Amino acid sequence: MTDEKPPDYSECWANCLGDCNEGMSQEHLVSECLYEGEIRVKGLPWCKETEKTMRIETLTAPFLCRHHNQSLSEVDGAAKQTLGALREACDLWERRKNIRTRNWTLKYFTTDMLLLERWCLKTLININLSGKPGLPVDAEGKSNRPTDELVRIVFGLERFTPPTGLYRIAVKGETLSEVGDGHIHVTTKGLNGRLGGAQFNLWGLPFFLSLVREPISWVGGHLMRGETKQWFCTWDRKNRRVNSHLMTFTYPK
Repeated sequence: MTDEKPPDYSECWANCLGDCNEGMSQEHLVSECLYEGEIRVKGLPWCKETEKTMRIETLTAPFLCRHHNQSLSEVDGAAKQTLGALREACDLWERRKNIRTRNWTLKYFTTDMLLLERWCLKTLININLSGKPGLPVDAEGKSNRPTDELVRIVFGLERFTPPTGLYRIAVKGETLSEVGDGHIHVTTKGLNGRLGGAQFNLWGLPFFLSLVREPISWVGGHLMRGETKQWFCTWDRKNRRVNSHLMTFTYPK
């Protein structure tokens, strides 16, 4: 009879929850369920000025135990649903954008901003941990592991307290020409030597996840928190705007 050593969960970034189980897994830094494609990362010490392009399916690391990895399947599914809804909305706009009409049969798309917020935080944690080194996250500026508070937020046990959290970025003069580009871009932002957040461009639709407890602003636009709406519009023969379809980012109270 041999004595088996218990699994070592010290590398699981969610081990503060106290329920690690089933051994360590190879966690995808960006959810594999999204699609087989590329992610472009910029802002970490190892890609501070130059954007690095990496294949999603090759980006794995033993960051979570299997139990915690599987517990976030709902969050991964929400990101997939968001990109799926965005793809459908963009495809519809491509079909309609050059047709001059005064009326459309309006169509509606929805996605869960709260689950997307948790996915963005999970992805930022994974990307930051993958850096050699990543940016410190704790108040002392010593560790790039997520704080206990951030772990609880990822797993839906707590919520961000404003002004922290996920924002839609509304840019003045924004067009839909880049929406639906099929890529994920993540640009991390440092503040006083620590991780302050990241900009996520999901198929050309921009978001910003803030970890900073002070109010923030956006040059050339503004940040929208909570439930937001994105109208897709065309133009009629008199150059008047016509609403085609609406995407609503819900944010449950």
